[in-house]
This record gives sequence, structure tokens and C-alpha cells, in this order.
Amino acid sequence: MPSDVDTWYARPVFFVTDCEEALRFYTGLGFAEDWRHEEEGTLVAVQVTRSGAELILNRNQLRAGGGRLFPSLHRGQAAKCVEQFLAAGAEVRDDHWGMPVKPVSDPDGNDLLLTDDDLTQS
Repeated sequence: MPSDVDTWYARPVFFVTDCEEALRFYTGLGFAEDWRHEEEGTLVAVQVTRSGAELILNRNQLRAGGGRLFPSLHRGQAAKCVEQFLAAGAEVRDDHWGMPVKPVSDPDGNDLLLTDDDLTQS
């Protein structure tokens, strides 16, 4: 974590109905589990990381879905991620969110919106 006091360190939280299911989904996309929190033997929060992007998955059925993470990737990385995500069985769509994006949604409807210079210049 940076030591500059004016630098914020932020991690988005995606609310999910089932942390175990969400964890399987994200690890299938190449994320790694960093830590977990269980209550009475049930997973209620878990952090996953991929290429420096940290994401907390938190069980909350009332708030599940609707989250978005918009990673801006280096040239060519969106296509590589799309290939990996499709191989993992995820559905990847074509969309536009101020620029061309490749969205992938988790089982609860939280979205990863992938983009890079190859997408925005095509």
C-alpha cells in the first residue's frame, strides 16, 4: 500500500447471494483468493485479486448484484481476458459504456467492464 497520505487505497465490494458460488466464479476467471471471513462455518466475505485488482465479495442477499468494476487494461489485454473468460465458461458481451467494453457478469449480476486501447480505437 502506498505511503503517501494523499493516496487512497480502495477496494470495491460486490454483494453476492452466495460467497462460495461467487468465489468459484471469480477463481475460474483467474482471480486468486487473498483472505476469507466465515461466521458459524459459512463464508460471508472473501477478497480476490487478479493482476493487482482487489475485489471483496460480501454475502448480502438484499443488496446482491448491480456492482461494477471498470478495469482499464493495457493494449491487447481485454482480448486475452475475453479468451480466458470464455474458456472458463463465462458469457462475455459486446457493449458500450462511454466507450466500447466487454462486460462479463457474475451469477448475481455484478459486472466487470473490460476495455483497452484496442477496443476504443476499433
